[in-house]
Amino acid sequence: MKEAIITALLVLVALVGQGQIHYRIEGNIGMPDFTGVMELKDVFMQQSVDTIKVVNGIITPREGDLPEMAMCLLADTTKTIVQTDSVPQKKSKLTLGMLFVDNGAIQVEGLDGHGLKQSGTPISDEIATFNQRLAEIKENYGEESAEGKTALTDVLYKVITRHSRDVYGIYVLVNEGRWYLDAPQWIELYDKLIRDNGEYIGKTPYLADDLKRTSEKYKRLASMPPTDEGCKFVDFAVEYEGKTTRLSDYVGRGKYVLVDFWGSWCGACRMEIPNIIAAYNKYKDKGLEVVGIAAWDKPEDTLKAIEEMQIPYPQILNTQKIATDLYGIKGIPYSILFTPDGTILARGLRGEELEQQLQKIFNNK
Repeated sequence: MKEAIITALLVLVALVGQGQIHYRIEGNIGMPDFTGVMELKDVFMQQSVDTIKVVNGIITPREGDLPEMAMCLLADTTKTIVQTDSVPQKKSKLTLGMLFVDNGAIQVEGLDGHGLKQSGTPISDEIATFNQRLAEIKENYGEESAEGKTALTDVLYKVITRHSRDVYGIYVLVNEGRWYLDAPQWIELYDKLIRDNGEYIGKTPYLADDLKRTSEKYKRLASMPPTDEGCKFVDFAVEYEGKTTRLSDYVGRGKYVLVDFWGSWCGACRMEIPNIIAAYNKYKDKGLEVVGIAAWDKPEDTLKAIEEMQIPYPQILNTQKIATDLYGIKGIPYSILFTPDGTILARGLRGEELEQQLQKIFNNK
């Protein structure tokens, strides 16, 4: 009896040493019309982990073992046939969403084909807390305010550091860090993940290659001149149809210059442009210049949008990622206000906030 207990303990110690986890997946996918077999696929290892039966949207409880926590996609393994204009066509696999598979019973709640919500395990609780904290910071401070950036960075540092030895830390760095961390901050946390998690990352060529490419990009960005408020503008040049246009053609020439980063495909940009046009018309005779920077857009699409929206101020076309990378802009619409000597006065101004700033400058002129 004593020997049996010792043997059992040794087996348990071995499993813990290997990081063995036991999972159970249950719940629903949010699609009561679906019956079939779903595949649980490890995103980083690029391999199938398990198959899960679904009947009328309800998951048949499934248990299994993994050597460590895995970030998985739950997707339909079947190819269904649909009719389009009387012509049968194959429908691609249905990908429902992502699950972090860890120790315990994972309760899945489908969001009507638009993702999955998980609960019931410690990592599930952490994910919910993290997402709630991000939403609170954005609502209370805004993503571009100094307070918001500091709070977002602090949350990311804590989560990534706490999970520097598992896939959740990698996921947060890659998917959230690229939006909210400056290049030096991203590189610092990347280096920590490599130190703490290098053995795991080395097993996944897909992940290792992607992280390496991203790291090289951020190291390149980190070497660029600073573009914070109070810094001098950094020039760039773009060529389109044989003509070279520079930011210095407009900035640093004795006028306040509002630079609007936008794209013809961006709905939020189109909603903001009437505000920019109104500001231009109101203050242009008092010394305000406005310049549009067409980012991540085809020039022909930009020109069409300019005509449709009757945008009256000049544009720099075909910048693609040149200008946004240089100024650390990760989402549009986005604006930067430069002083007459080319110093960055303010970043991220929109709507009422933009009008208030312009009133301070021009109301006495």
